[in-house]
Amino acid sequence: MVSIIKWSIVAWLSIMIVASGESSNGLKKDQVRVCVRWQWVNTALEQKVNCVEWAIKDCSNRLYPEICKRGG
Repeated sequence: MVSIIKWSIVAWLSIMIVASGESSNGLKKDQVRVCVRWQWVNTALEQKVNCVEWAIKDCSNRLYPEICKRGG
């Protein structure tokens, strides 16, 4: 149960960060940054994470690029 909560928090954080800085990072129209490596900032019980490595995800060849940009 805790594992599911951890991954949902990580996914939510990466989606929110990507959505907030999407146009100002010099990315093309159908590109987004996605967190690919993260670490715990505090204990696992406090559930705070920090992204260590970002990658650019290209959503231009997708049927629904909006869904791809949201992480789906």
